This record gives sequence, C-alpha cells and structure tokens, in this order.
Amino acid sequence: MTRLSSRARAARGGIAAGIALILAAMAVRLPQILPLPCAFHVLTGLPCVFCGGTRAVQAAIHGRWELALYLNPLAFPALFGAALAGVTLVIEAAQGRTFCHWEALLAGRTARMAAALCLAFWVSHLVLALKTPKPELVDLRNPLAEKLRFLFVPAGPAGQ
Repeated sequence: MTRLSSRARAARGGIAAGIALILAAMAVRLPQILPLPCAFHVLTGLPCVFCGGTRAVQAAIHGRWELALYLNPLAFPALFGAALAGVTLVIEAAQGRTFCHWEALLAGRTARMAAALCLAFWVSHLVLALKTPKPELVDLRNPLAEKLRFLFVPAGPAGQ
C-alpha cells in the first residue's frame, strides 16, 4: 500500500462523489432531460454494446430487475462495478493509502478480459435484439438493420 498525497486523496474523493452524483441522477431519471443518441445506433439501426444501458441501470436502481435484464444485462455488472469503485475510492481517500492497483486493473489483463466479454455479450445482444422485436433497441427503418434482421428471422408468408 502506497501513501497518497493530499492531492491524490482529494482526487479520489472527487471521483467517488462524481460516481455518487451519477447514480443519484440515474435514480431520479435526470439523464432523460438531455438524451444523447448513440452514434452507432443512428448509423446502423442496431444496438451497440451499451444501447439500453441507461434505461437498464435506471430500471435496476428502481428494482425493476426483469426490465433491466431485458434492456441490457450489462447494467448489473456496471452498477456493481461503479458502487465497488466508489466505496474503494472513499476508503482510499479516508485512509490516505492505496487499496487497489488502479493502473493494473484499468489497463491490464482484467481490462482485456472485460473487453472480450463485452464483445461476446454484444454479439449475443445483437442477435437477440434482431430475433425478438425490440423496437427500443432496433430501428428496422434503417436498411442495414432491416437486412440483418432477415438473416435471423426469415420473412413469413406473404412477406410478413
């Protein structure tokens, strides 16, 4: 454990406060005031790995587990990770010592594994969104999304 400078302690406290503010804003649904469109979704009509994530986190915070799971299951590890990081940062700021090796965690094998898992999840999320109509995640007015959907769901009788 390394001793932290007063500046590093303040930075950890500030980041923990930022995490708390974001989670509080999610709890009162403030992100809906200024919705930011997903560029990937706008271009392709398909969900990115994080599409539905804001609504899923909000649903999870409000105890609507099934809706959160439906919108984006990554909400659960995201909430857990944010809460764990916030608590760890508060402990480090209070004790004045490092408790976690942030550089290794954010740039090492753990980060690469998390990226690989996110990619695997995204592929399954994309296929599921195309197979089951999820209008909040798939925009079938987009030609690319419409064409890809027919790879997974063949047209029914009379072109339905």
